[in-house]
Formats: sequence, C-alpha cells, structure tokens
Amino acid sequence: MFEPVVDVSTWQRDINAAKMLGAGTLGMYIKSGGTDKNNGASYTDWRFRENASKFSERIPCGYYYFFYPHFDGTKQARYFCNLLKSVKWNLPPAVDVEHNPRNANQARFQKELKEFVDIVESELGVKAVIYTRATFWNPNVGSPDWASEHKLWVAAYSETMTHPWGNQANSIYRPRPWNDWWMWQYSADKNGRGSEFGVATSGIDINRVNMSKEEFYTFAKWQQPDDETPDDERPIEVVIADPIEEPEDETPPEETTQPATSKKGFLRVGYNALRMRSRPTTHENNVVGAIRRGYVFSIYRELSLGDDIWWLIELPDGTVGWGARRFRGTTYLEYAG
Repeated sequence: MFEPVVDVSTWQRDINAAKMLGAGTLGMYIKSGGTDKNNGASYTDWRFRENASKFSERIPCGYYYFFYPHFDGTKQARYFCNLLKSVKWNLPPAVDVEHNPRNANQARFQKELKEFVDIVESELGVKAVIYTRATFWNPNVGSPDWASEHKLWVAAYSETMTHPWGNQANSIYRPRPWNDWWMWQYSADKNGRGSEFGVATSGIDINRVNMSKEEFYTFAKWQQPDDETPDDERPIEVVIADPIEEPEDETPPEETTQPATSKKGFLRVGYNALRMRSRPTTHENNVVGAIRRGYVFSIYRELSLGDDIWWLIELPDGTVGWGARRFRGTTYLEYAG
C-alpha cells in the first residue's frame, strides 16, 4: 500500500503543478465530466483538458465521470469515452457512483450502471473502476455479482485505520459484493492540506493504493523512476554535442549569479533527492549539494552532452551547481508550470 494519489476537478481551480508534484504525488484521477442531474445533459469539466495537459505526461493519470442512475447509462458512457479518446491515460477510467437524487430503485440503478461499464469496456478495452462508499452503495445499488469484476475505489475517511472497513467481512463499511479494494480515498474536503498540494481549496482528496509502488507503475505501464541519483561509480563517455569545446575545468561563470531566464524547475516525482555537482559530469567526486523533493529552483543554462542534458541551477538557499535534467535515458528534473 502506498500514497498519495489525488483526485481533482474544477473545484480545485488552477493547480500549481510544481507544488502538486513537489508534494510527492504519484498518480492522479482527473474529473472529465458528468451528467446534469436535472436534465440529463452530459458536460465536460471546465478544468479537464487543462489538468490533463499539466499532468498526464508527468505522472500516471486516469479520469472519472460523475454518474446519475435516473438517466441513460449508455449515453453517459459514450460521452465519457469520447472525452478519454482525446487525452493520454495510464490508469483505468472510473465511474463516480455516489448520488441518487430521484431515488432510482436498485433494479434501475444496476441496469444503467451495468450499461455504463459495459460500454466503457467495449469502447476503451478496459474495465471501469467503480468509486463509491458503502453507506451509499449498499442501500442504493445492492450487491450485483458483476460489480466484483471491477476494481473498487472506496471512500472511507480515517487517518488512523489501515483498512477501509477494518478488514471485517461483516462491516457496514464494506461495499457489497467486494471482498477487497484497489484504491481508498481516506482523506478529503476538510483535511486542510490543499495548499500543500498547490490547490486553491482548503482540502484535497487523497488516496491510498492497494499495491506496492512497483506494482502500481507496472499496472500503469509507466516507467518507474529510480530512487537513486546518477551513480558516481558509473563511468560515462562525455561527448560535447556543441562544436565549441567545453574547458575541462569549467566552473559556473560569475554572471550566472542572476537567472538568465525566468524558467523554474523541480525534482521529478518519485525521487527524494538528486546530487548537485560543480561540473556537469559524474566522473568525479564533485557533489556540492542536493536537489530535494519540494524544491523549486531557477534554471540558468541548459547543456547537452550527447544524449544527456544538464541544467545549471540555483537552489532556494543560493547554492549554484549542475543537476542532471536527463541522464542515460531517465528524466530527473522537470520544468515547473
């Protein structure tokens, strides 16, 4: 089990990507849209494309749709699928099942929801995740056998519990018929952690995943970042791509005490720290500091050495040095915003 995976929508307004990723976010579910509870019209979340463009290339992302059982499940699903065909996603699509304003009976609820998840599987080739909470699902939907074929994303709020229903089969907090869960929304609206993750709201939905981090990245078909920084012991052949030869003993020039551009950067999610060096090489013991999770730094210069890219940067404490933007095919540093 690991965290955090967050879920966001237009309610979080303009998200600060550097703070979101600097907080260690490992995955994200983004609201794509939903159905108007009054007239049944499907809509696109205002921040859907903005959030997709900010995060889908940086961390594994999935999308969810807000479902209502008193409208056509097929129509809702087709709208959802069309939205997902326009964006990148690495986590399975999810359907948000938590409202029944017109008191649809269990038979109607099951019919429309089954149509929804079947269309998603038919059009996107993957079974939808079902988001719900036991106190809503059990009385409103019941215990349809087919639901257990879908991963459960369960809402159950507790900062101290280690299992969403206490691992008790007869618990009222276990949505039927599931015997296990995939993702657990354990903290939400009033947790006061919004600013920590760079959102405008005071709280944010935070989830745990019932997998190891390694299993999660494999499941998402995402290249897992290493926890280690480039290793001093691994010799590399430094090839200067620029025809102007770099001096062997070059150090950061004096004029770089002021940023050459307004660009900012941060350590890519999944890493705790990256060594900062006096020169753009790992050949020697030239470590002058560390770029740590949560730091937002100024970028002075970019240098290409073969397939590797190095940034000359300044940390918040004023330390100036080189960090590996990309090294041996792995990206360690990202642009902020």
